[in-house]
Amino acid sequence: MEKTLTIQDIQRALANAGVEIYRSAAEELRIAERVRLHIMDSGVRVVTNDALAVQFTARTQRSDAPSAHSEELFRCVRVAVGQQAASRGYEESGAEIVEVKDPVNDARVLDVWHEVTYRKSLEDAGAVVEEVRWALDLDKYVRP
Repeated sequence: MEKTLTIQDIQRALANAGVEIYRSAAEELRIAERVRLHIMDSGVRVVTNDALAVQFTARTQRSDAPSAHSEELFRCVRVAVGQQAASRGYEESGAEIVEVKDPVNDARVLDVWHEVTYRKSLEDAGAVVEEVRWALDLDKYVRP
């Protein structure tokens, strides 16, 4: 009988591979991506809710192309990142528009991101480590 991997098993495998965990929950590990020495992001995740999977989010910013339509900004992400992801077995699992608000004034929108999330189901911890490393190396910020 094959042992079912727990989130702790995956966390241990990632830590042993030198991958830094930003935040952990019962069914999700957010992988740390250093933006600067003291600032981290977490666009790469390992989830175990319905199946073991690696997912990541790629985006464009409205501020880079103020006159572009949302469909065009999503298309930029799908062309630049989606094709690479599909070649590794990832599937698009969602797309959304996210308003980035001023932390001091919630009524003020600083930028608008067009995010596309990709997901790949996996079977074992070794494959998770490999895919997390690939996703970390991928340029997930696309300029239109």
